[in-house]
Amino acid sequence: MKKPKIITIDGPAASGKTTIAKLLAKSLGYCLLESGAFYRLVTYLLLKHNLYEKFIQKNLNLIETLSKLFSSVKINLTAEATQIFYEGREIKSELREIQVEERVSVVASIPEVREFIKDFLRKLVNNRLVVAEGRDMGSVVFKDAEVKVFLTADERIRAERRYKEKTEKESLPYTQVMDSLKKRDQLDSTRKVAPLTVPEGALILDTSELTPKEVLTKILHHLEKV
Repeated sequence: MKKPKIITIDGPAASGKTTIAKLLAKSLGYCLLESGAFYRLVTYLLLKHNLYEKFIQKNLNLIETLSKLFSSVKINLTAEATQIFYEGREIKSELREIQVEERVSVVASIPEVREFIKDFLRKLVNNRLVVAEGRDMGSVVFKDAEVKVFLTADERIRAERRYKEKTEKESLPYTQVMDSLKKRDQLDSTRKVAPLTVPEGALILDTSELTPKEVLTKILHHLEKV
């Protein structure tokens, strides 16, 4: 099997993208690119610097603001994770805080943000072998990727996954997690710029009743046929 340079894994929130992407990257010896982390990073930094309201109302020069914020960002891609450092400190759990989760789709719907992140990710990948996971990796950012996968799952199951993930770190009511996921789905699917869609030619897998290992096996079998 000839190794594809880029493998994309798209899908809605909590469909298993990150888990599967990690398993696949480790299995193949690829770097892992978690694109959603960069939209969360933008959201986190805007909140941290009290720029969120001005930014979404476009009362700032958006590209200039993003360039300035990202001037202190360093990225390290491994098979295990996309490591993000801001001003020399790794940013990880901060990107999953509820205030970031509730606002990230609004930030991600801004054309200037998507264009900035798209260019940033393309430069970051350069000539690496990468498993790129997100919501528009195969449909927009890496349209020429040789292998594309789209993961989906029942809404209830996705909410349960996200709830379990959240309650390991903080106490949150299930209804809040479900409402947040529904809102995220709505925003992701209906935004004017790069809405969540199935990339052309993608392998579509419903992960509702599959274990991560079973999903990985299906993708590896697919790679053998490419």
